[in-house]
Amino acid sequence: MAAYPSTLPVPSYDGYSIAPASQIVETDMEVGAPRMRRRTSAVCEKITVTWKYTDAELATFRAWFDSATGANAGANWFYITLARGTTGLVTCEARFSGGIFKANVLPGLRWMVSAELELR
Repeated sequence: MAAYPSTLPVPSYDGYSIAPASQIVETDMEVGAPRMRRRTSAVCEKITVTWKYTDAELATFRAWFDSATGANAGANWFYITLARGTTGLVTCEARFSGGIFKANVLPGLRWMVSAELELR
């Protein structure tokens, strides 16, 4: 499995957020309250991350993102170290939700790259 390049910076805490996926299935009943049950015990979370890159770092990120041995245009799972609100920084399996990222230019030809990652 691919890994996020160790030469690139870790995600910034600006805009960093965790959104656990619902594990509950709700069934409407003919009479009375809906029936609720747990669908799975697997932990699925989405984490919104932002990286701040130089122009050269963005080029490295884009090459890794597009590479078949890297993120494969967002389709591949990869290892990345993230804060999950458990015990500090941990190595997680992630992929790009929807296979996309967004890059905004900042003054001084720096870049703010944001994405939503699915974790398993």
